[in-house]
Amino acid sequence: MIAATVFFMAMLSSSFVQAQFHIIPQPLKISAQKGSYLLTGNAVIGTDAQSRTVGLYLQNYLAQNYNLHLQLRVFARIPATIAIKLVSNHTANTDAYALNIKSTGINITGEGASIFYGVQSLIQMLPAAAPLRLTAVTIADAPRFKWRGLSLDVSRHFFTVDEVKKYIDMMAHYKLNTLHWHLTDDEGWRIQIDKYPLLTEVGARISFYEKQGKFRKLDNLIDGGRDGFYTKDDIREVLKYAAERYITVLPEIEMPGHSEAAIFAYPELGCQDSTGAKHRVRMLDPSENTFKFLENVLTEVIELFPNQYIHIGGDEAEMVDWLKSPVAVALMKKEHLKDEREVQSYFIKRIEKFLISKNKKMIGWDEILQGGLAPSATVMSWRGEAGGIEAAKMHHPVIMTPLPYMYFDAPQANEELEPIGWNPVVPWQMVYNYEPLPAQLNTEEAAYILGAQGNIWTEKIPNLPHLEYMMYPRSLAVAELTWSAKADKDIERFKNKMDQQYPLFKLWNLNARLVDIDNVTNIVTNSDRYINTLNYPLNGAKVRYSLNGRMPDSSSEAVNFPVKINVPLKDTLTLSTYTTWTLNNQYIRQRVKITRDEFKPAKTDDRKLLPGLIYESYITKKEYQKLGNEKPTATGIITFPHAFTPSNDDANNWIKVNGYIHIITEGDYEITSDFLISPQLYLDNIPVISPDKNRYAEPQKAVLHLKAGYYSLSGYYPANDVNSGEKLIQLTMAGKVLNHENYLFH
Repeated sequence: MIAATVFFMAMLSSSFVQAQFHIIPQPLKISAQKGSYLLTGNAVIGTDAQSRTVGLYLQNYLAQNYNLHLQLRVFARIPATIAIKLVSNHTANTDAYALNIKSTGINITGEGASIFYGVQSLIQMLPAAAPLRLTAVTIADAPRFKWRGLSLDVSRHFFTVDEVKKYIDMMAHYKLNTLHWHLTDDEGWRIQIDKYPLLTEVGARISFYEKQGKFRKLDNLIDGGRDGFYTKDDIREVLKYAAERYITVLPEIEMPGHSEAAIFAYPELGCQDSTGAKHRVRMLDPSENTFKFLENVLTEVIELFPNQYIHIGGDEAEMVDWLKSPVAVALMKKEHLKDEREVQSYFIKRIEKFLISKNKKMIGWDEILQGGLAPSATVMSWRGEAGGIEAAKMHHPVIMTPLPYMYFDAPQANEELEPIGWNPVVPWQMVYNYEPLPAQLNTEEAAYILGAQGNIWTEKIPNLPHLEYMMYPRSLAVAELTWSAKADKDIERFKNKMDQQYPLFKLWNLNARLVDIDNVTNIVTNSDRYINTLNYPLNGAKVRYSLNGRMPDSSSEAVNFPVKINVPLKDTLTLSTYTTWTLNNQYIRQRVKITRDEFKPAKTDDRKLLPGLIYESYITKKEYQKLGNEKPTATGIITFPHAFTPSNDDANNWIKVNGYIHIITEGDYEITSDFLISPQLYLDNIPVISPDKNRYAEPQKAVLHLKAGYYSLSGYYPANDVNSGEKLIQLTMAGKVLNHENYLFH
């Protein structure tokens, strides 16, 4: 009896320890210790002079979120008896920290920002409500990358100072350290410039003038827009707030394209058309007046922003407009520029020269590579990784922000059930699996990758709750992939940690997208019943569900998890769920199909079969369905792990496969694919995996009772970076993943 009790208590202790260590991003080293510490109002925060600001932050955080008012004292040498010690250790690595929690108190050591990072790890270990008992632990931690960023587009919809501050607070909690502030674009100019008052008097009120019929219809926005701008005092307030949280704010002033708001305020800046045609003008004319305007604007921006970088945009410039501009044509002749791309390069290099004269460095989107890269430019690679790879090989600093992984204006799951967004689905798993260091770079070139950044564009995002829904939990994946060691990445552990963040989200009033229900997947099966148990990781969540295809809503009957489903299955069944947690307006919808088919072994002579699948490769501009009778560019045998190299141009690299799955023992099997962009796979000519279903957005599997024999297998998929290194097909029996060498033949 005593032994059983001890074992039971040990299990409780172990589960308690595991529950405490849900720190995101994953620390470099973390070790549980014996005992725990109870944080109460009697504790004193002791700091030295350097760490006082961080001490004030922690003091205010505990007061605001837990109504726990701790005394703060500054010491030349902090006494050992002080409960919470924040100690500057003057190390060379200002990002590395150590956190130790014992039964006698809490000790965080580091230098500068690193003590703040240690406090963020401490905050994540705190329960969402009293009592605030912390498991004893030793942590030694440091980031992998210097640049750990998120962007914020305030041009398409304006966000207030307080909303930007909250955005910064959430970044700080997860050790993200760079806010890329997109301040100007076609839909609005958001920063006060004293020399050009019309930029904010007119350019910041685009939606107002659109309603007056004096500006074009804002066709990219989901509503009438949200006007506003930041005064210089507003900017200073935000910068001070960010600095106290060790976040650098990178301002972006778009040029030469995406400049319609500036041109609306000052039409003489716009690209003139010698043909007299009237059309939308978003391009700046490369005139001396334009360059003087930009230099004056940037001078005022530089006076506000102390950081070393200024972002000048450079993306999606409609350079063809310059070919009709008398000013641009004259410039091409004067400077011996061959084409409009070289005009772009001239434009960017001239701005770079001005920034260098002000002791600033320039960042631009990867289009600034066109026509020749400015000598000291840093490249943000967004159109995939190619621009970043090219820049790194040229020994230019690079921030990886590629589509689709780092674009959070994309929906997070089934587009029909999610808020409207741009681009295909980008679930958190896809973000987490992204690796910022491309395999194409050698060690020297890889050193030029500064880090990665998640981007958000707000054409379809009109308010803060919607913004938070799109950014979280995906931003947590950015935090871990930029901070934690590559070898420490573990997607299952990350999911468990992410699930445990939701009580903190509730504490912070953060409208994060809820996690999906476990075990809700698209299934192809030959069973005559659908049997499943729906589980959910958040305590107190309720679900409304239907099996008739109709999507439940808030008026439908809610039940508690877990939910057991056991119903007859004759053809196709649609499971629709509507899950709520804490607040009625916080919900997640899911819809999956359970499809029933019959599968029969093929008649084949197994004595003539060889391991692997036959493949045909097609490099083409066409979609697979339009290939027709085209001949493949290559053929061969696919064995795992396969190593198809994606084509380097804009063509598609389609891979067609044919062969058999060999079932040795009759039983229940599960067929899945590891590809992020799903293949089209047929078993016995019946579709079991489909390319229009992203693996993580809508997981798919075939759950089949198969007799012994060979089943025909065919299909196709795009060979690209997203799918590289993943398994095309995976067979599982009784929870055991089978070796592909034993079941794939041709």
